[in-house]
Amino acid sequence: MTLNLPITVAIGSAAAGVGAAVTGVYLLAGAGWALITCSLPLLALSTITFRGLLRGATE
Repeated sequence: MTLNLPITVAIGSAAAGVGAAVTGVYLLAGAGWALITCSLPLLALSTITFRGLLRGATE
């Protein structure tokens, strides 16, 4: 498998997580807190994917 799919998943989830967090901060109402909470798993997914890509590149 090429690295295109994992890189796309990592960058896409990071962008979606940051976008949801920024939008949630601007709203800061009921939907805002939901967006901030939604951004945490997305950022965790991108962090784990990037870590896996970096560890795979060194071995």
